[in-house]
Amino acid sequence: MEQPVADIVRSRHQGLARRRELLEAGCSRHDIDLAWRQGDLQRVRHGLYAVPGLAEPIVRAARVGGVLAGVSALTQRGAWTPPAERLVVSVPHNARDLRDPDDAGRRLGDVHPHVLVLRDGAQLAPGERLSVSPSRAAAQALLHEPVDTAVAVIDSALRLRRDARPRIPSVSALLDRRTASGLLLLVDARAESGTESVVRVRLVERGLRPRIQVWLTEDIRVDVLVDDWLVIECTSHEFHASPRQYTKDRTRIAALTALGYVVLEVSYHQVFDDWESVWEAIARLLARGRPQNPTHAARTTGNATTGRAG
Repeated sequence: MEQPVADIVRSRHQGLARRRELLEAGCSRHDIDLAWRQGDLQRVRHGLYAVPGLAEPIVRAARVGGVLAGVSALTQRGAWTPPAERLVVSVPHNARDLRDPDDAGRRLGDVHPHVLVLRDGAQLAPGERLSVSPSRAAAQALLHEPVDTAVAVIDSALRLRRDARPRIPSVSALLDRRTASGLLLLVDARAESGTESVVRVRLVERGLRPRIQVWLTEDIRVDVLVDDWLVIECTSHEFHASPRQYTKDRTRIAALTALGYVVLEVSYHQVFDDWESVWEAIARLLARGRPQNPTHAARTTGNATTGRAG
């Protein structure tokens, strides 16, 4: 055969092809089996082949029997990854013989804690062969994930390169009007971390109106501001552990305290593993009330749920 089988899979099928498609392209069964034995192709499941190096989440979704979808499709493009992320797979509504994402020899049970199957694959466009579009992924996330998780991932995805970002009008079109009007108002591309987004959404769900990324002085911007005096900073070991950053953080907190703000630092693990304790601290501070005569007010204004998605 003039063109190697693996090149056909790459050039015509985005790196993933069914045996039937390769036979229609002029490959013989011998050509296909030889390419597999030589390592030029990876057998994903019966009758389905991938070129080496195809993104593992895409391969795992294909092994199940569908395409990468929802939160998985956004994180694979570079969005924030939530804790205990499931593999989300979109399949046709009548799909049968679904397989374990890590073992094509095992059927996927009706209940799988690490896989979410969405039977909406019949709606997919031709360009969604490996993964659903960013906009469809965002809509799926809002429909099938906890709201705080979905919003945090979408906030993050809105800061990706243009071709990897969801388009809010397209997301809205994929949702019914009532769902879109409520959920999309929570999305805000200004959020700088998934933890910050989750905190913001949970505070809104408690009836508060937090503001994010607020400049309190010419040099100090804070993650979350509640009631114009309570600052909530979302910290992580990854970005705040160096001696230089630790000292810088303490200096910021001292400056904010001197201006009359109350500062509460919360970590990733506190937010995701001990949220009730975090909320109890916030509720007690708010019940205690605004400090007397804070020196400065926030320099910007805005709503808790601006929907400013870029």
